[in-house]
Amino acid sequence: MKVKAMIKQNNVLREQMTPFNRSYYEDMLLALRASRVDPVRTEELLLEAAALLLEGQGKGKNARQIFGEHPEDYFREIASSAPERRPRSQLNYYLMIPCAALTGLFAVYAIAGLLLLWGTGEAGIFGQISIFTILFVGAGAIVLIEMIMKWMSALSEDDAPKPKAFDIRGLGIYVGVAVIAVFLGIFLESLFPVISLSPWVSLALAAAGGLGLKFIFFKS
Repeated sequence: MKVKAMIKQNNVLREQMTPFNRSYYEDMLLALRASRVDPVRTEELLLEAAALLLEGQGKGKNARQIFGEHPEDYFREIASSAPERRPRSQLNYYLMIPCAALTGLFAVYAIAGLLLLWGTGEAGIFGQISIFTILFVGAGAIVLIEMIMKWMSALSEDDAPKPKAFDIRGLGIYVGVAVIAVFLGIFLESLFPVISLSPWVSLALAAAGGLGLKFIFFKS
């Protein structure tokens, strides 16, 4: 079975888990996928663990009773003895985020620009773009993702779907940076050059970005 097929089957099995068991299992999943275990073997092990968890769940057991107190412990020995594989670097991660954001930006410019071009004969505001906008979207995407990850890490691990207390100060810092960047942008945008950008060029850049994401960052 291919990796994508196993991931799809894994998602189906996760839907059958209780909220607590799913949260626990997803911590196991993240720990194993971030390890140096081969991707194919990783998905095989995860499917085996999911089946074991569902079997125990049917008998009234929760994930901690089946796998132990800490999710990462179950696969620790397997992961430590696996042959080395090249992990996704932190640099790779922080390159992927702005690449995805700019791909989305150019896609919006392409679609809106082409619609205006066909309707009025001119691309209007979507026929040009400020260098500042490009830089701001790329950097702002990283801040936004960090905010989301900060919030997600604070969600409750209990079955009750309510958030628990989390580091408001840390989240406040991210929000503050974003707000400052927005107001700073009003002043700085006039200092950066504005370049002409045909909707067709935007479309080509969006397509290139999409292909880059698929074959560079999201390859199996």
